[in-house]
Amino acid sequence: MPPCQHVLDAQLTAPTASTPVYKEECTQCFDDQDSEAGIDVCLSCFNGGCPGAPSNHAHQHAMKSGHHLALNIRRMQREERPAKLTKLEIVEAEDPHTYETFVRCWACAGARVDDVPAGVAGVAQAVVHAVEASKGSEIRAWADEVTACAHFDALEQTAGSTALQQCSMCEKRDNLWMCLVCGHAGCGRRQYDGSGGNEHAIAHFQQTGHAVSVKLGTITPEGTADAYCYACDDNRLDPHLAQHLRAFGISVAAQQKTEKSIAELQLEHNLKFDFSMTTADGARLQPVAGPGLTGLRNLGNSCYLASVAQCVFAIDRFRDRYFPSAADHFLTCTQLRPARCLQCQLHKLAHGLWSGRYAVLESEADSQRGISPAHFKAAVAADHVEFGTMRQQDAFEFLQHLTKQVSVAERAVEGGALNPTSVFDFTTEERLQCTRCSRVRYSTQPASSLSLPVVKRPAPDTAEPQQYEPVTLAECLDLLAQPETVDGYHCPACKEATTAVKSTRFATFPKVLAVQARRFEFVNWVPQKLDIPVQVPLTPIELGAYRGQGLQPGEEALPDDAPDMAAAEAEAEPAVDEAVVAQLESMGFPRARCVKAVRKTGNTGAEAAMNWVFEHMDDPDVDAPDAPSQVPAADPAAVEQLMAMGFAQARVERELVQAGGDANRALDRLLNVPDDAAEPPAASAAAMPRDESTTHSQYELTAFVSHKGSSVHCGHYVATVRQGLGRDSSWFFFNDARVVSQPEPQPEHSYVYFFTRID
Repeated sequence: MPPCQHVLDAQLTAPTASTPVYKEECTQCFDDQDSEAGIDVCLSCFNGGCPGAPSNHAHQHAMKSGHHLALNIRRMQREERPAKLTKLEIVEAEDPHTYETFVRCWACAGARVDDVPAGVAGVAQAVVHAVEASKGSEIRAWADEVTACAHFDALEQTAGSTALQQCSMCEKRDNLWMCLVCGHAGCGRRQYDGSGGNEHAIAHFQQTGHAVSVKLGTITPEGTADAYCYACDDNRLDPHLAQHLRAFGISVAAQQKTEKSIAELQLEHNLKFDFSMTTADGARLQPVAGPGLTGLRNLGNSCYLASVAQCVFAIDRFRDRYFPSAADHFLTCTQLRPARCLQCQLHKLAHGLWSGRYAVLESEADSQRGISPAHFKAAVAADHVEFGTMRQQDAFEFLQHLTKQVSVAERAVEGGALNPTSVFDFTTEERLQCTRCSRVRYSTQPASSLSLPVVKRPAPDTAEPQQYEPVTLAECLDLLAQPETVDGYHCPACKEATTAVKSTRFATFPKVLAVQARRFEFVNWVPQKLDIPVQVPLTPIELGAYRGQGLQPGEEALPDDAPDMAAAEAEAEPAVDEAVVAQLESMGFPRARCVKAVRKTGNTGAEAAMNWVFEHMDDPDVDAPDAPSQVPAADPAAVEQLMAMGFAQARVERELVQAGGDANRALDRLLNVPDDAAEPPAASAAAMPRDESTTHSQYELTAFVSHKGSSVHCGHYVATVRQGLGRDSSWFFFNDARVVSQPEPQPEHSYVYFFTRID
C-alpha cells in the first residue's frame, strides 16, 4: 500500500507546555480514551474528538477545519491493579493502564497510517506526553504561588559528567532530584508507609550544604521545572534554570517532561478524597442510573458546580434548549475549538446528563463512574477570578454567574429568543410611603432570584449556644416582605427630609423561583453558618399573599423628583464614615456598593451597612453611584464588544457612561434593567414564551442544594432533584458522581431552593 501523501506533505508543530491538548475526552461529548474507539487528537490544533458511532465528532472536526491528521489514543486497564492507598499522602503511583496509539488520516476515509515520517511521529509523541488541557488548567489553579529565593543566585557550579539515570546512592530510578551545584542525583523523600524515595537528595544537602535542586523529568523545553531549596525547605522558582542546567551539558530545549510535577500529584491526591453518603436513619439508599440521573465527577472542590448544574439542567427549559439540539449545534457551530465555546459545552453537558449513554452502574462499585464537567467549568468560568480556581465556591453565587454567562451567550442566538434563563425572571414591586404626607410611590425592578433572610430564634432550655428553633418558610417570606424604615428620605411633596417606609412584593411570578436561604451572620467580620432548620413543605405552596397591588383607591402618588430637588439632595448627602467603608471593602465588596450601604443606613455603623449590602445584593443597580459623577466618554472598544452581544449602540453607550466606563457593570444593567426606549429584538416576540405570570402564584419545590459542613468556607455541596410533579414524582439525591433514589427528601437545612410554578 503506497504511503499516505497527506502525512508526507504535513507541516505540523508540536504542542508546547502552554498549548491546550484535549486528549482524554471528546470536546463535544463524553466519549473518552476508555471508549472502544478511543479518542482522536487533531495533530494540527489538538482538539479531541470521538472517532466512533454514534457521533464521530473527530470526522466532523476534520471536515470543518481541514485538519486531516489525528492521533488515536485508546486506554485499557492493566490486568493487575495497584494496591489501594491506606494513608493520607502524596505519592506517584504506577499508571494502571496501557495505551494503544496510531496516526489516522481522515482525508483517506479515516485510514490508519503505518509509515509515519519522523516529523509527524515527533508531534504525536509530544501529544502523548502532554498534560490534558483540562488537567493543565486545574493544576495551574491548584499550584501554590512559587517564588524565587537568593540561594539560586550566583551559584558556584562544578561542571563535569553526571549520571542521571538513577540515584547516586541507591538504585531508585524515579523521583530523582539533581543538585544544581554539583550535579548529584538523589532520590526524594520517604513517605509514611515506606514508599517513595530513600531521602538521598536531602542527605546530600546535609552532607555538602548544596541547597538547591531540580526534579528530573519535570523539565520542559520552555524552561520550567519543579525546583526545591532545602535551606528554605520549600518549593522555589529558578529564574536561571536554563543557565544552571547548561553547566552540566543539559539543553532545556531538548528536554521532554516525563514525570508528574508536585502540583499534578497534589491534584491527584485531592481527587481521591472521598465523601460518604448521608441519610436520616443510616439506611442504604438505592443507586440509580438513566436519563436525567447521570452523576458528575468531582474535579477537586467542584461540588458547588455539580450541585447547581444538576438542579438547573433538571428544569424543562434548560433540558429542552440544549439536549435535543446538541447534534445539530455541533454540525453548524463555527467555533473550531469547541472546548472554548460555551454554547458547545452547554449542549455537551445537557446531552451527557440526559442521553443516558453515560449513566451506567458499575457492577463492582454499584455506582456510576459519572461524567467530568471539566470542559464545561473551563468555558463558563473562563477568566473569572474565583470560579476559575480550584477553591471551594458559593453555590448561589455560581448560579448567578452561570445564568449571566448563559444570557450573554444566548444573545447571539436569535436575539436571545431561546434563552432558558428567562424561567428565573420576575419583577418586584417596591412601595415607598412618606410618613409625613402619606403619599406613595410604586416602582418595579427586574429580578432573577430571591435572597431570603432566615428568622433567628435560639432554642430555649438548651446548653448548646448554637441551637435554634425551626422556622417556617412563611415566616422567612414575611420577614422579607415586612416594611422597613428609610431615614433621611427627601420627600418631593414635603420638600424636606422626612422618614419613609418601604416594602417589596412580587409584581410578577417567575416560572422557576430560585431562593437563597441566608443562614449566616457576621461575627467580628467573619461569616458564621447558622444551623437553623427551615420547614419547607413538599406540597404546593401559595405565594399570592406576597403579590403587589399597585396604587390603591384613596392613595395619592408622590410627584416625580424635580431635577433641582435631586441636585439639592445630592449636595446634602452626608459624608460617609470611611472607616466603615474600609471594613466593607476589606471583605471584597466594590467601593460604590460600600459607600451606598453606609449612606442608605445613615452612617449608623458597620452592622447596619452590612445588613443593607446583603438585603440589596441582587439589585441590578446596587453598584451604581447615587449621584451622577463626571465620567469619560464610552470606550469604543467596550462599545464594540457589547454591541457584538446584540445590544443597540445608543443603549450601550448610555449604560457605559452610567457605569463610569466599567464594561462588566454596564453588561449587568444591559441584561437586567429593561430599556423602555429600546427597539424590540429582531426575533419575533412570540418565539420566546413569557415565563412571568401575574395570576399564577402556586409553587412546588422541585430541587434544592444543601451544604454539608459547619463553615461557609469549606464543606461539601449535594443536590436533591425531583422528577415530575405531584403524586407521580420521584426524588433523587446527587452526591457528585453518585446518584441514589431519595424517598424522604430533607430540605430543612438546604441553602438554595428551586420552586416551580404550577400553571
